[in-house]
Amino acid sequence: MNYEDYNCMVYIIRQGDTLYSISRRYNVPLASILRANPFVDIYNLRIGEEICIPVLNPVNMETLMEHVVKEGETMHSILMMHGIEVEDILLNNKLEDIYLLPGTTIMVPSVDEEM
Repeated sequence: MNYEDYNCMVYIIRQGDTLYSISRRYNVPLASILRANPFVDIYNLRIGEEICIPVLNPVNMETLMEHVVKEGETMHSILMMHGIEVEDILLNNKLEDIYLLPGTTIMVPSVDEEM
């Protein structure tokens, strides 16, 4: 288990579970579950095995700032510019697509420079 870096809810694998089904059940991106559990054999989950379901802490609205998408910007460039992850944008915006059109306003967490 690699729980040190994550706020986790411990989940015990049951019959028929897949990481994908667990990610849908708890509305947590599959990539986040995979990062939190690097030593889990995704092709051979064992009943009774414990895994970490990362708990996404909602960002306080006071720490959010508006970002207006400019021509040529992509989701990736915005993530890199603000030092955040895609989950931060998806959690704080009701987006139907990761392709952002110029002029779209999204809320992004402001990252403390002293961290």
